[in-house]
Amino acid sequence: MRTTTYHFVVAPDGRGPEGAAPELAAVRLISLLPAGWGYAPEFPDGTLSLLLTPPSGTTDEAAHAAFGRTFADPCLRGWTWANRPAD
Repeated sequence: MRTTTYHFVVAPDGRGPEGAAPELAAVRLISLLPAGWGYAPEFPDGTLSLLLTPPSGTTDEAAHAAFGRTFADPCLRGWTWANRPAD
């Protein structure tokens, strides 16, 4: 089984409080992912750049779905998946 690392960019979407900390968004987002994901956050220009590695054998579709589901949680209100692939 291959393991893939995904690059996800998360940015403010204007619905949250001004000056919301991307570091706090990172903690919240990572806590909502399924167990076993590796992560490496960076915080360029008020955004959140995450390199995420799901458990071995996770399909692209499952990885994107798991990441996308995190944004349904109210604790991530005000943040959006900025580099989401087109459907």
